[in-house]
Formats: sequence, structure tokens, C-alpha cells
Amino acid sequence: MPIYTDEQMRQILAQYGTTVYRLALAQLRNRSDAEDVYQEVFLKLLRYPGVFEDAEHQKAWLLRVTVNCCKDCLKKASRREVSLTDREFSSSPAEENEVLSLALEGLPEQQRAIIHLHYYEGYTTKEIASILGMNHSTVRSALRRACQKLQKFMEGVAF
Repeated sequence: MPIYTDEQMRQILAQYGTTVYRLALAQLRNRSDAEDVYQEVFLKLLRYPGVFEDAEHQKAWLLRVTVNCCKDCLKKASRREVSLTDREFSSSPAEENEVLSLALEGLPEQQRAIIHLHYYEGYTTKEIASILGMNHSTVRSALRRACQKLQKFMEGVAF
């Protein structure tokens, strides 16, 4: 079981912390829940018994765990009958545009994750498929549909 020194954890948090938090925030649209997921992800890293092949493997693992923790959080919220539309949404620095943030909020969870990983984190559709455990063609189709929905939404907004 890998044991991280304080310095190693600081480096990991500095390198991946923002990415994990932004993905959680994009998925959950709630700062408090995103912070909880952020903490849970890094606690899971501390408890992870395996060894990573390289930095990319570690990053992919962290993103996959983030997505899974977000799904768990959303399941818990639905059991509590919390309406996601009534929840606080605060855009990340990459989502400063209010109209785009509103459009992204209207996408299904899976499409939001794919959009975030592709456009904000720079992953290819093949890498996203691996991270999310999906078929490559399914990711490409979902990305295309999400972009079409965003485009329709943006065309319907008068500036």
C-alpha cells in the first residue's frame, strides 16, 4: 500500500486538486457537495492499495473516482428529494459566461461530464471513454449531441 508523505500529497493536490474540484462542481452544480466530493476523492487516494503506472494513470484514476463520487452524491440527493434546479450553482472560472453556464446546466449529467472532460480538461474522446468506462463511439455521439443542444440553446438566446 503506497504511503504518501505530506510533501507528495501537497504536490498531488497542487497538480490535480483544481481539476477534481472543477469536475465535481460541473457535475453537482453545488459548492458544498463539490467540496465533499473533493475530500472524498483524495481520501480514497490515501486508501488506494494499488500503484499507478504513471502520472496520466493517476490523473485518470482521480477523474474516474470523482465521476463515481458525484454519481453517488446525486443518488443521495435524489433520495432526499432535493431538486437540482433549486440548488446553488456557481460557475468555474472556465464557465464565466452566464448563458453558457445556463446551457451547460440543462444538459444531462453524462453529457456535462463529457463536455467538461473534453473542452475544459483537454481529453480526447478515446481517453474519456476509458475514464468513464464507456464505448468510444458512445462518447463521440454524446459529445456531438451535447454540442448540438448547446448550439440550439445559444442560437435561441438574443444578445
